[in-house]
Amino acid sequence: MDIRLGVVCLLFAATGAASAQQIHSAKGPAPKPLPAAPRPAHNSMAAGTTPFNCDQYRWPNHPHPGMKPLCEGLEADVLQGESRQAGRPKPSTEVVALPAMGTDAAKRSGMACIGGQAMRRLPNGWEQIMSRTGGWLRCRER
Repeated sequence: MDIRLGVVCLLFAATGAASAQQIHSAKGPAPKPLPAAPRPAHNSMAAGTTPFNCDQYRWPNHPHPGMKPLCEGLEADVLQGESRQAGRPKPSTEVVALPAMGTDAAKRSGMACIGGQAMRRLPNGWEQIMSRTGGWLRCRER
C-alpha cells in the first residue's frame, strides 16, 4: 500500500512539472517594452517673458547704471541659445510693453501681449509679430 501511494505522488509531481513546462513554452517570446517618450526641451520662458527679472537692477536698486543692460543682454543670449538648441525660432533681444488680450486698448490698437509674445490681430485670428532686429518680438503686459 505504501508503494502505491508513493507511485501516485510521483506521478502527480511529474505531470505537474510537465504541464508547467508546456504552459511556459506556449507563452512565446516576451514583448519588447515601449520606448519612453522623449522629454521636451527646457523652456525658460514658460513662467514669464523675462526669466532673469532684469528690472530689479534699475538705478535706485543697483548703484551701477550698466547692470540692467548687462542683465538684459545675458538674458537675450541665454534665451536665443536655448531656442536654437530646441529647434525653435529665436526670440528678440528687446521687450516691449503691450496691452493684455481682451482689453479695450488691445482692441483699439489691434496688438496684444499673449503669453509673452507680441501678437497682431488678423481678420481670422492672430499672427506673431517679428522684431526689426530678427526673431519674434517679446512683450510684457502693461
